[in-house]
Amino acid sequence: MAKPPRLSFSQEDLRVLAQQRYEHPDPRVQKRMEVLWLIGQKVTHHEAAKLAGVSRATAQRYVASYRQGGVAAVGQFNWRKPVSELEQHRDTLAASFRKKPPHTVAEACARIKEETGLERRPTQVRAFLKKRLSLKWRRMGAIPLPPKKTVAEHARTQAEFLEQKLEPALAEARAGKAHLFFVDAAHFVMGSFLCCVWCAVRLMIRGGSGRQRYSVLGAWHAATNALVTITTDKTVNAETVCALLRKIAALGLKGPMRLVLDNARYQHCALVMDLAKSLNIDLLFLPSYSPNLNLIERLWKFTKIKVLYGRHYDTFAAFCQAIDGCLGKIETEHRKGLKSLMTHNFQTFEDVSFLAA
Repeated sequence: MAKPPRLSFSQEDLRVLAQQRYEHPDPRVQKRMEVLWLIGQKVTHHEAAKLAGVSRATAQRYVASYRQGGVAAVGQFNWRKPVSELEQHRDTLAASFRKKPPHTVAEACARIKEETGLERRPTQVRAFLKKRLSLKWRRMGAIPLPPKKTVAEHARTQAEFLEQKLEPALAEARAGKAHLFFVDAAHFVMGSFLCCVWCAVRLMIRGGSGRQRYSVLGAWHAATNALVTITTDKTVNAETVCALLRKIAALGLKGPMRLVLDNARYQHCALVMDLAKSLNIDLLFLPSYSPNLNLIERLWKFTKIKVLYGRHYDTFAAFCQAIDGCLGKIETEHRKGLKSLMTHNFQTFEDVSFLAA
């Protein structure tokens, strides 16, 4: 077999090699340029490879690239990337999984085998779902819905309330022309609030009896982010609402006061309505099944995450104290965390996806 002709470099190529061995943005290309520049200085291939810290076979590949395409070819990478057989079924699998999402990776494996005849391990399928189909393992959501309404009808009712009543009231509150409070009761049951944590082994938490309940009736000021509360270990009723109304009235706020309530039965009774009227407080009732329009609902979830999820309290007193402590730090320690949470943006259900039956 004839030996290839001796490698020769033009003066221009040597100039480019000398420059690019230091200035090229890719360090791998810099190393290639270094090897070739050394060879251009009459250093043997073996010595050039040794000085650059690569094998002789690698140096020979650099030389072969230069012979074929010059300096430009040395800066290119022509790696071959294997293509999965699943790729040719990508569109059909994407349509199938969007129509009927798999609950687990194991189910996805079984469906892929059934629909394509290809058997793949869970690790490969998980990567395929994420990287090629852009799917994520998400928790499903439920839409609170009145029994006699469709989703479209309920969404339309909420949209009308939001546009015609809630947004104008919020605009006045932000402008300082009125005071708007979002009112709701949270019933914290002394039990186990399970959650996910990063851990080496599965952790357990002591379960609670769930027989003791700490109720907080709260009013969240939409503009100042102040919280007014009435707490009890008994049932929240009309008397509790009246106590909250008196507490809000005692703040001495100037201007119209409005309360957004969630349509609980005891809020509509004559006792509450008459007291609100005597205190010059307007009651604005949300459409039924509309927790997504009640700002204070987010505060209750925030409280559970902060002091209840993954925690056990030995006594009911300690349980109540933890909740009160969290709510008491709203305007200090938790102010920054609540700023982005308690915005005046509300989830609506005009355009949502449903799980196929």
